[in-house]
Order: sequence, then C-alpha cells, then structure tokens
Amino acid sequence: MSSTKFILGALVGAAIGVQIGILVAPDKGENTRKKITKKSGEYLDEVTGKLNSFFDNLTKKVNDVSSEVDKLAKKAKAEVDKVTR
Repeated sequence: MSSTKFILGALVGAAIGVQIGILVAPDKGENTRKKITKKSGEYLDEVTGKLNSFFDNLTKKVNDVSSEVDKLAKKAKAEVDKVTR
C-alpha cells in the first residue's frame, strides 16, 4: 500500500469519525448540521490540497523521466549513427 493511499484513507477515516462524533453529541440539529457542513468543507479542502500536491509532484516526476528518456534516446541515436558511418 502506498503512503498516499494510507494518508488518504486516514483522512477519510478521521473525517467520518469526527462527523459521527458530532452526530452523537448533544446539540441542536441545526447546529449539528452547520458543524458537519463546516468540517466537511475543511476536510474537502485539505484532501483537495493534498491531491493537487500529489498530482503536481507526479507530473514533475513524469516530465523529469520523459526528459531523461529523450536524452538517452538522442545519445543512443548518436551512437548508432557513429557505428553505421
């Protein structure tokens, strides 16, 4: 299991736990719904930020690997051209 999946699972689990805790807490229904809405928004923002960061890092790594593959391909082509001349 990757650390990203673990972190995402932990965040979702924590969000569900907090919401269950709010639901069983003695408070007015309206206040409870407001708390759930607020916490849900906070967790959604946090998860969205982490996912954006993950995909930004993934994109950078893919671009780095792509650049390295291009360099190796050019080097290999140059070696093949040397041999075939």
